[in-house]
Amino acid sequence: MAKKKIVVVGAGFAGVSATRLLAKNLKNDAEITVIDKHDFQTSMTQLHEVAASRVEPDAVQYQLERTIGKFHNVNVVKDSLVELDKSGKKVITEKGSYDYDYLVVSMGGEPNDFGVPGVKEYGFTLWSLEDALKIKAHLKEMVQAAAKESDSEKRKKLLTFSVAGSGFTGIEMAGELIDWRKKASKKYGIPESEFTINIVEMMPTIMNILDRSLADKALTYLQNKNINVLVNHGITAVAEDHITVNVGGRDEEKVVKEIPGNTLIWTTGVQGNTEAEACQLSETERGHRLQANEYMEAIGNENQGIYVAGDVSGYIVPENGRPTPQIVEAAEQTGSTAAKNIIADIKGGTKTKFSGNYRGTLVSIGSDYAVGTVGKTKLSGFSATFMKHMVYLVYTFEIRSGHYFFKYINDQLFHKGAI
Repeated sequence: MAKKKIVVVGAGFAGVSATRLLAKNLKNDAEITVIDKHDFQTSMTQLHEVAASRVEPDAVQYQLERTIGKFHNVNVVKDSLVELDKSGKKVITEKGSYDYDYLVVSMGGEPNDFGVPGVKEYGFTLWSLEDALKIKAHLKEMVQAAAKESDSEKRKKLLTFSVAGSGFTGIEMAGELIDWRKKASKKYGIPESEFTINIVEMMPTIMNILDRSLADKALTYLQNKNINVLVNHGITAVAEDHITVNVGGRDEEKVVKEIPGNTLIWTTGVQGNTEAEACQLSETERGHRLQANEYMEAIGNENQGIYVAGDVSGYIVPENGRPTPQIVEAAEQTGSTAAKNIIADIKGGTKTKFSGNYRGTLVSIGSDYAVGTVGKTKLSGFSATFMKHMVYLVYTFEIRSGHYFFKYINDQLFHKGAI
């Protein structure tokens, strides 16, 4: 019997999870092609560490040839999707085309600016290694310019850093700036008191999907580290040297205010990768996510071998009426669900419905503090920081890579990033 051809487009957490399961269970039954515009998987949850110079860029790169490329039935291709020919069952890319019997679209997400004027032109997003490197270079540029600037108003703008959004990415980015501020102060001879770090949040509280008691601990820690946490501040426009906000609660009259500063890091929203539009699959009403059923099949293309997984998947969870959360565990689990159903179709078996099982959440606030939950246990401080490191180390076991296990330890303990 001819081997089935499986194409996986996107090698993030969902794509890698699907590929590993497919490769192990279809050793002699399938040829798997993984297409991604990079030859590495990005550890998305560490991008803030690169942006603020805690680690070097290669610390967040898992080379695909080392992880999934080692399977004899997997071919990794560095390429970009152009079009999906569903009738001919071909994935058309910039460099060629690939026939498929089964397809997994796992192209991830991208930042959502919600149409706020100026975000694209003057804001920095944090959703790729390229984004993190842009922030790193910009931070260096700002502090170098400030060291030479004698005009107090201009110097203050150069040393003001605002983070839009108090979700996990925003809090981790702001926390990382605490460590960066100390290193930058020492290197450039600028007192730490001259640095201004703002978290700008439109809601009345921060970290709103975390346990309230833990979010309050995070708030206290941030404030003790001289971080300005500006709640009820909705950003309405972004300019080169300031942001405009509406200040006030839901039922209060809003006051328009400008916050000076040459740096805004935008972390307020995520949507599906708009490059996935090339697939011409049905999208959700909001967020550019691809509609999927409980088996991760693309809705409108059931029984045609097309599956969607990860942040681009718009499967609606019946229990709450919401799409699957755009977090690592959900990405891996949607990817494995798609893979299990492809395996069942090829080998014969019962289809598996998606069932999210999230073991916890850990949020770092700099290198020395974190908050979060593991199961039903609440953690903060050293215990949470330790567990967050353990999560990364466990992932290296999941991808069966001793190389990245020891590299992570080395990067965190010895091979620090340079400002």
